[in-house]
Amino acid sequence: MANFSVPYLSRLEGGGFQPGQTVVLKGVQTGNVFSVLFLTGSAPETADAPLSVVVNQKEKHMYLNDRTNGKYGKEIKQKDPFKEGEPFDLRIRCHDNKFEIFTNLKHLADFEYRQPLNTINHLFVDGNIDISDVNWGGKYYPVPYQAGVEGGFTNGKKLFVSAFPEKKCENFTIQLLTANQNSYSFRFVADFKKKEIRCNANATATGEWGFEEKDAKFPFHTDQAFDILIDNEPTGYQVYVNNAHCCAFSHKSGEAVKGLKIEGDIILTGVHVK
Repeated sequence: MANFSVPYLSRLEGGGFQPGQTVVLKGVQTGNVFSVLFLTGSAPETADAPLSVVVNQKEKHMYLNDRTNGKYGKEIKQKDPFKEGEPFDLRIRCHDNKFEIFTNLKHLADFEYRQPLNTINHLFVDGNIDISDVNWGGKYYPVPYQAGVEGGFTNGKKLFVSAFPEKKCENFTIQLLTANQNSYSFRFVADFKKKEIRCNANATATGEWGFEEKDAKFPFHTDQAFDILIDNEPTGYQVYVNNAHCCAFSHKSGEAVKGLKIEGDIILTGVHVK
């Protein structure tokens, strides 16, 4: 069942889209056509649309365009990557001069701006679609990236990380930091060369690294974006990649997590704790 009613219209708070931000739309295509429009006003039929994305199942294409004063510009046609009745993931990332379009976590196309990005103030979705998730946010994150966690990363909190690998990605790490310098409650390593996941910690009574836990079920691909969820449960950390369980790591000490650090050959598109 859809979590959002269609047609879906939302005002973008905080001044609209900014370079570095990403729109994520997830759901199931239930019929022939659905559309996603970035609008400069609240009237879907008449407002200018700096970006129009139309998916047509029968024609087997996705159409990218813009609309100014009621007239559409030059259409860009791509092969439809979605299938009716199956879940889909559509992501649109904003840059200084273009949108990047990702479908089912893979880069599909770029669309250069024909209208200023800062004129967009509404998002509109319509058509044969059940929407399970729609959100936008993020920024340009430096890598390595380090930040504190307000109130600590206590039991029940979740860390969400969205990114995509660089073309020659060798590895990346996500580390949960305690108040002590160079003390890690949890280190998650994704090794693209060995195709394995490694987990460890040194926030122990002795301060030494423990036994490294490995998992050969490698869920990452160099040509795909990914979402990671780290759930802090009472007995340990549960890690999910693209909504599928990846691994678990038991708590090694009672030291509170105060921050996080992300390093490696990736481009971050979103980091938040809730």
